[in-house]
Amino acid sequence: HQWRWPSSWVSDNGDVVPRGLVALCGTRTVSLAGWWLVAASRAQQLPPPSLSLHPSQGVSLGDTVTLRCHLPRVRAYVQLWLNGTLRSDKEKDKEQDTAEFSFAVTKLEDAGTYQCRYQVSEPLWTSNKSEPVELVLTGESIGAQWVA
Repeated sequence: HQWRWPSSWVSDNGDVVPRGLVALCGTRTVSLAGWWLVAASRAQQLPPPSLSLHPSQGVSLGDTVTLRCHLPRVRAYVQLWLNGTLRSDKEKDKEQDTAEFSFAVTKLEDAGTYQCRYQVSEPLWTSNKSEPVELVLTGESIGAQWVA
């Protein structure tokens, strides 16, 4: 029997997905269960990042916040996620152990659950997402915003 793995791609959740012909044994296709275990273990080889929020409390509309994604000193592509949707991304040099995302909180939708993850290119691996941090808006401007 011949095994052919001509190419693969990385899905949004970090799984490596093979493309092309997998394997045929007569009329039966061989199960991919083993391949998925290999793909899942690759994410485990990258330590997950951690995410911190500054300031961590008392954020009001108009304030500037900084989210710091802490990861190993590797050249990486870092992503910031808000409520499960990609919000921002940037490249990080291998000399740094932090990628910073700063922005002014201008709308209620800036509040929510933030996570980060990173991807290295050689080999092409994507980490698991960090533990979530919550950006909670406080202050009188919130009530005025709801009324407007």
